[in-house]
Amino acid sequence: MRTDRQAVVWTRQGTRPLKMGVLYLTESECRFTYDAAYLDTGLPGLGVIYAPEVFGTSSIVRPRTEYFDFLPPVQSLVPPRSSRNFQRKLILDYLAKNNIHPAPGIEADWEILKVSGHGGIGHLDVFESDEKALDWYSAPSKTALFSISASTDFSLKQYLTWFDQDAEALMQIIGPTPSVGGAIPKLLVSIPESGWDGRIGLPSRYGDRGVMDVVLKFEQSNIYPGMIELESLALDIHREAGFVVPDSWQAEFNGVPALAIRRFDRERSGHACFLESLYSILASGDRSITSNNSYTYDRIGRAIDRSPIDIVSDREAGKQYLFSRLVLAILTGNGDLHMENLSVIRTGNVLAFSPVYDPAPMRAYSIHNMLAVMPFGNYGDTGADDSVVGLREALVNLANSFGIKKHDRENIMSQMLLATENLAERIHALQRLPQDNKNNLADIISRVRRQLG
Repeated sequence: MRTDRQAVVWTRQGTRPLKMGVLYLTESECRFTYDAAYLDTGLPGLGVIYAPEVFGTSSIVRPRTEYFDFLPPVQSLVPPRSSRNFQRKLILDYLAKNNIHPAPGIEADWEILKVSGHGGIGHLDVFESDEKALDWYSAPSKTALFSISASTDFSLKQYLTWFDQDAEALMQIIGPTPSVGGAIPKLLVSIPESGWDGRIGLPSRYGDRGVMDVVLKFEQSNIYPGMIELESLALDIHREAGFVVPDSWQAEFNGVPALAIRRFDRERSGHACFLESLYSILASGDRSITSNNSYTYDRIGRAIDRSPIDIVSDREAGKQYLFSRLVLAILTGNGDLHMENLSVIRTGNVLAFSPVYDPAPMRAYSIHNMLAVMPFGNYGDTGADDSVVGLREALVNLANSFGIKKHDRENIMSQMLLATENLAERIHALQRLPQDNKNNLADIISRVRRQLG
């Protein structure tokens, strides 16, 4: 019989790193138990649904399925099992260099979690042991920044030395330009606290000063030409529409277009913020969820309304936010607003939707040309009179199901229409997006505006 696997979960939410609890993985289930001392801190725990005040020292138990080997907040730390996932490929290559060759599936996931489950997006840090955690937190840290050039000393291999103290001190440089798959390859790096100036470094650690953490996205120009400037434009549109949007900088990384986006899951002090995706939250409470789009927007609204544990502190504001985001996603050609692209962040004692991220207008590319990744308001359904529910009617249905009043609904739709009024012209002014993609996206947006106007 295989020995149960065990790891520890720590967090940097407080004034110092703290052990949150112990994670177990057996052949049939995943379990997590809070450390008794952590319960006394009053800090948020593993996830919204897995609140410390609800579970106490009782183990949280979830049967393993083909969709979730781990509890959803922990599962989110493991890159998806796809040969095209850039970060997964990077970590598996690193493990191979250290003569670790796990079998595909859970064996690989477990090794990946031990190596890269700490320091990532969000408030959870997973380690193989407490000793590993203490070594990682206590290591002297002063992030060095490197200028990006063809001869830079910073490399993707060196990037991985940040994950684990047992990593090689120096690795053979392969150059910073990514060359493996993933729809939009991403790395977590740091840049100067003052903003982008062409230098990057490894992600900050506890105690680092003078740097800010960013998500650095690279463009795969052979598949998504012009994606970086398109996403940058989408961030601007969301900011102009009144949403909170992190600072971002367009850059070029040895000839590869890139976008550096400030991470909002880190405070300026370096402490981690409680952050959990809507996918993780809802999957923790509803085991029928099997993917980040296996729900409807209507059901998300009902979950916000009916959850015995607050998903967001202000439920009415949360539903208005969700409705606004969907309307703007439709108006900008982003059909990919799934549950992993919506997260909840805690500020003080308030839970609310996080700043905007990943709003790229994917409909510019024909392989992603869908109105919305999840159903809403019975859009496209045929009624008793054989009429088909159109876009505007579906959004009205959704607003009604959210309990949004007509006046507020129309104000939101008018505000989003105004924010995108000259979007087609701005798309045509982009430099890297091919003309066919510009025409395609502009036509889609024009049709949507006519349906909503």
